[in-house]
Amino acid sequence: MDFTDPVLPETFTESSYMSTSLISAPTPWTKQTAPADREMYFSDFSIPTIPSSNVRSLIPRPKLRTGAALRTANLILSTLKSYPFMMMRHNSLPPFIHPQMLFSQGESLQVEPLTNCISLVNMISSGIQGSRKLFWKNVRLECERLFGDHWKLDRWELLGAMQALSIYMLIRLSEGETEHNNVDHILLATVTVIGQFFGQYLITCDLETALCNSSVQSNWREWVFEESRRRLSVVYRVVNMLVYYYPAALCELQTDLLIAPLPARKQLWEASNESTWKAERKGNPAEAITYALASSGELVKLDEGQLHCSNGVLTYISLDETLETRTSTNWEEWCSGMDGFGGLIMLAASLIH
Repeated sequence: MDFTDPVLPETFTESSYMSTSLISAPTPWTKQTAPADREMYFSDFSIPTIPSSNVRSLIPRPKLRTGAALRTANLILSTLKSYPFMMMRHNSLPPFIHPQMLFSQGESLQVEPLTNCISLVNMISSGIQGSRKLFWKNVRLECERLFGDHWKLDRWELLGAMQALSIYMLIRLSEGETEHNNVDHILLATVTVIGQFFGQYLITCDLETALCNSSVQSNWREWVFEESRRRLSVVYRVVNMLVYYYPAALCELQTDLLIAPLPARKQLWEASNESTWKAERKGNPAEAITYALASSGELVKLDEGQLHCSNGVLTYISLDETLETRTSTNWEEWCSGMDGFGGLIMLAASLIH
């Protein structure tokens, strides 16, 4: 992502943020590390201290302050704000959190960070005086807990934590800077450390393996996990288009693609059970098509199997620039199968021009 916008205040340069806010670690931990070694390894991580000055992050990018860019940015921000609003006013989940994150075959998954987030959001939905202050106090405590205990979480809990942190971030963006929500430092540091650890949990593979895995992926629960990560990636990348969102530096994506891959079709995402999901995949060959948003704002198709197995959080396999693996397509074809998330992608594309 581009961190070269002008007029960035000196105190908010990426290097200064990294030095004050992001944790550093010894040699990268791998999944093969013995369980007994994990606690010793992650004992080197400590909760970052709050800067002595009133430093705030999530600063708007200056190139979006005027004209059509400002109008489009405001529409994108309104769309992002609507996601926690859905939870507060309509008791529903935003389009990047799947219901299976909370219930799977009648049994709750281990996603305590997400269920805690829902409880905290319900706290402020009542509008009771003082609820916002209490909300942000609890968000800070939850961030500190997740930062300290992230190494104990399994991959579903890590995904739930990243989703919960995204909701806190969107509420923070919705409010602007207030007396009670000065949690930017711990919030972004927690996103970073969990994002780094989440990446270590995923399987690395070469292109040949990725092609194979994509063609045989038939487990609904695994698909929900991967699609949830994909949609969460969209949220974090779009936020980074609006504000200086430094954890986005963890995302590695070739420079000619802005968001890749794009979310799957509505019929798959909203399937109420595994049999419906399998029937939709089998009966509609178009479900296998993978789309991406190019840095030019063009919608492109990726060949089947060009998803990554993963070498890091929200990271996708680089395409061979010498291969003609992408073809132009039209927005109508893609939008015909998209859910409410499609509008966010289209707004992001219009912001590029």
